[in-house]
Amino acid sequence: MEKLWLRSAGFDLSWLIVPITAVLFLLPLDRAPQAVIAGVALGSLLLSGVHIGTNWTLLFRDGTFWRHDRMRYVHMGWLILIASALLSAWNLSLFMSVYVYWGLWHFARQHWGIAMLYKAKAGKGSKTDYQGDKVLVHLLLFLPLLIQFARPGEFGFYTIILYRFQLPDQAAFLLTVLYGILLVFWLLFAGWRWLQGTLNLPAFWTMLSAVAAFGVIYFTANSFLLMYALISIPHSLQYIGLALHYHDGKNKRIKKWAGAKGRRFFAKYWAFTILYTLIAVVLVKFNEAYHSPWVYGLLGLTIFHFWVELFSWRPKHNPELRDSLGL
Repeated sequence: MEKLWLRSAGFDLSWLIVPITAVLFLLPLDRAPQAVIAGVALGSLLLSGVHIGTNWTLLFRDGTFWRHDRMRYVHMGWLILIASALLSAWNLSLFMSVYVYWGLWHFARQHWGIAMLYKAKAGKGSKTDYQGDKVLVHLLLFLPLLIQFARPGEFGFYTIILYRFQLPDQAAFLLTVLYGILLVFWLLFAGWRWLQGTLNLPAFWTMLSAVAAFGVIYFTANSFLLMYALISIPHSLQYIGLALHYHDGKNKRIKKWAGAKGRRFFAKYWAFTILYTLIAVVLVKFNEAYHSPWVYGLLGLTIFHFWVELFSWRPKHNPELRDSLGL
């Protein structure tokens, strides 16, 4: 069983699996004063700065991705940043909708990616198992996001007010019924594989924890800002843990770094991350007074991060992934 984990049961559970369910203990804050919710959101922003900083070290630390696919990993950054600035200047609400909705889906789908790393660790499995998980888990992660937007009215996200699209109540009810049916079917499908001895347990627990927690958060949290923060916090922890394991494996197996050089690298990383986070907090506070669309356009850096993660954890787009993670 131990060989199925990416690093170890303790490490993987602490960073990759447990946080998305542990964060549910913060759900009672949904009834707390707005200042308390804002404090949780600020904490999620600080942690997000750490995890986005981790992404930049993965991308630019030694030029691997630059050499492998310059257009995808470098030049797309400039294009996304420019497009974000222009779209936010033209229609800020539309831009923030793209950012928020893609962000929520990005948070959810990362759990699917972690599960696929577990399956890669175990070796080639059944195509039926893979396709069944792929369809059912994606639906179980996406449907609650769609259904919760049936709630009428506006919602606040940091310093801007957005509006939910009006999903008809009947459609929301039918989608909720479909969600319940698919959830029961997927659990039965997993149970059948467990009885057959073919269920990849680390992958299953990763997917199950995400499906359960995302459903609970979407269906029960009324404050959209708290909802976003509760999903962002475990997402950041998960990514930081995965990147720590990746960097450690790359240093040992590919770079052959000495311990002192590795410590100097992480010192530079923390300096970059703290500066990045401080700038982000200052810009958010600045926009409370000025609401500059150009400042929101800088969120294009985060959107570029969404883009990079579509590819950087797949072996065909990251030639050093298997060796670094020990797959």
